[in-house]
Amino acid sequence: LAHFTTKATSEGEYSFVYMSDSHIMDEEYVNNARWCAEAVVKNVPEAKFCVFPGDFVETGTNANSEWEWERWFEESIRPVIMNMPIVPTDGNHDDSDNLNYTYHFNTDNQFNLTAKVKPQFDGITYSFVYGDVLFLVYSKQDYWRGSYSYSALTSTYLTNDVGNWFRQQVAEHPETKYRVALVHKNVFSGSGHSVDEETPLFRATMLPIFKDCEIDLVLQGHDHCYEVIGPINPDTRRPIMEAISGVKDVEVNTNTNMTGKEGGTFVTDDGTMYFIGATCGRKRYYPYDRATMDANYSKHKMTDYFDLFTSMFGQPEAPSFTKVTVTDEALVLDSYKAKQDGSATVFNTIKIIRNKQHTVPSGFEDIESEPVLREGKKFVHDSQIFIRHNGYTYNIFGAKVK
Repeated sequence: LAHFTTKATSEGEYSFVYMSDSHIMDEEYVNNARWCAEAVVKNVPEAKFCVFPGDFVETGTNANSEWEWERWFEESIRPVIMNMPIVPTDGNHDDSDNLNYTYHFNTDNQFNLTAKVKPQFDGITYSFVYGDVLFLVYSKQDYWRGSYSYSALTSTYLTNDVGNWFRQQVAEHPETKYRVALVHKNVFSGSGHSVDEETPLFRATMLPIFKDCEIDLVLQGHDHCYEVIGPINPDTRRPIMEAISGVKDVEVNTNTNMTGKEGGTFVTDDGTMYFIGATCGRKRYYPYDRATMDANYSKHKMTDYFDLFTSMFGQPEAPSFTKVTVTDEALVLDSYKAKQDGSATVFNTIKIIRNKQHTVPSGFEDIESEPVLREGKKFVHDSQIFIRHNGYTYNIFGAKVK
């Protein structure tokens, strides 16, 4: 029997969970993700939902195995699914011409219907407000559709379709205190995927968007390592050191903590935090050191890249998840390592604070806040089902009631 709790009319403090990159492919991967899911339910039973930024399964391409999806839903992540909704978007390993991803999730598809450049999957880019947070869930998988260039660092899909969608969403919800983006592929990262060919393109296209929209936090996947980055000034691409306090110096460990730092409070008034919570599964990457990052300067297109990592940076070496608590003061991120018996221990805690009130991007000031009942929205009132269409409300029999 599944149990869910819907959002209260006025949601105060609440928590949600971040898990990522289960890569279901064999029994070892199935079990690691299951241990993590069991630990989530046991240690964070109050969580309202679970955000999952991609790579649910291992086998993309035409040979995508439905068996992997079945094990994700029926065994690995089943403990979480039975207790809270999943907030998904796709990763590169979920890509397949037979559209397996689309068949497994039912999310808002308005972006796909209005985008000029169409993404491959339905419902991979959508937004919602929960409490005092605007969540912007999106995919970068289709950056190559339309026109794009690695040398010029351009993508019409990201700059136009995704960028204008971001600006419209934040213009419709200026009242939220925090703006949180969820995506699979990284803008900043420090392990194996930091040198991917498309990463400089992502920075060139997405940083101006994050600046215009004053994004506080980007929850990423893909790199399978624990990484706290920022807050990053979108113009200089440097950490805003005066916005950081309370970081502790600890012993450096080349596997578990390359920076020798932990904890900290980070103010996002003038920049954005980037976070990767390692993996809820078995596929693990390890942190690059400063020398390795310097040697890869041509791919990073940046200097002193190692200095972007402002708190713990390493491999937890266990299935991991993060509890995010939304309070009046801050977003509090408690990261856990899970064990086979369902227990879990916190290995790092950071706080993200915004003091400035958000503004609306230039050119989008005249957009009105989204009405309570959106076009096509179904809702229940007095045990009856209604739907909104062309500004009117109809009951299930098609009769206009308002």
